[in-house]
Amino acid sequence: MRRAEIFSCSPPLLAKPISPMKTLRWHCPVPVLFALSLLLPAGLFAAAPAERAASSFELPRLKAPGKPEDSRAMAREHATVHDLAPNGKPSAHARNDQNVDYLAIDPGRSWASPVRGAAKDTTFVSFFVYASVGTSIDIAGAKIVVRASAQPDRVQLQIGHPGTKGIQWRNFGGPVRLEPYGGVPLAALPVLTVRLDGMAGVWDLYVGGRLGAVDLPLPALPRGATKQFTVHGGSGGARVCGLISSDDNPLFTDENRNGIDDAFELQRSGGAPLAARSTGASRAQLAKAWQEDQQARQPQLEVWTAQRPPPDAPPQGKKK
Repeated sequence: MRRAEIFSCSPPLLAKPISPMKTLRWHCPVPVLFALSLLLPAGLFAAAPAERAASSFELPRLKAPGKPEDSRAMAREHATVHDLAPNGKPSAHARNDQNVDYLAIDPGRSWASPVRGAAKDTTFVSFFVYASVGTSIDIAGAKIVVRASAQPDRVQLQIGHPGTKGIQWRNFGGPVRLEPYGGVPLAALPVLTVRLDGMAGVWDLYVGGRLGAVDLPLPALPRGATKQFTVHGGSGGARVCGLISSDDNPLFTDENRNGIDDAFELQRSGGAPLAARSTGASRAQLAKAWQEDQQARQPQLEVWTAQRPPPDAPPQGKKK
């Protein structure tokens, strides 16, 4: 079994209280915080995901005002900004708050959307979710759950690691603050990106552009199954504010789609990138070195913005 390396994001990254502003900003070292990757042969989609015109967040290589000649920009036909539609689910509701679209999922109910890529392809999936305690997110077998934190009014992200006795849950990052939205306590999670490598059977997790977890075991999909992004609402339900899947890495230039920034990879390897399917010791060593480099350069964090409704105003006479 491959060894999974977990990078714990510094507490200021995930634990810092979020101010009630429409534009939410995260600081992350180098390119971004959670990751994606893939290039798909035509005709391999069992279900074509719907697309919407805009998203509540942007990715570094998929910026709306980006210029076509931008060396970092990726071809827009290699990505899908998914439609946040109920898809016939009476427990999912398309809503808009202060000109921000989102999908509300009832407590204890699930909503799913197909994402790009065949089972063995490499795919990047980025998402922006508001979660209550008990919310779970499944990205084609990559599992994340939101638990109550030991700290009051906070939640803790955990990632699933398949073991001989079932899934083992491990803490990821620092606690995230719960705030009231329509009277319901929810945590506005940072933009997360998952890189699914079906051929190697592993997945990586990024917070913004920062590599957080590497080579986590990815269970094989059942024969004939398609890749799905699924959110199960916790005690207060959940909100999906944005979902983007892509064939290429939307966070940084990554020609071999191995989830490591080409700028760092080429500098460390003397100008020769790793083979596209290199997932052994060489990639693990390079990924660890890149994590350490990002950690060392924390003061140089790039700012991310995301459109989101603010939490409820505090009652008169009370401070937030």
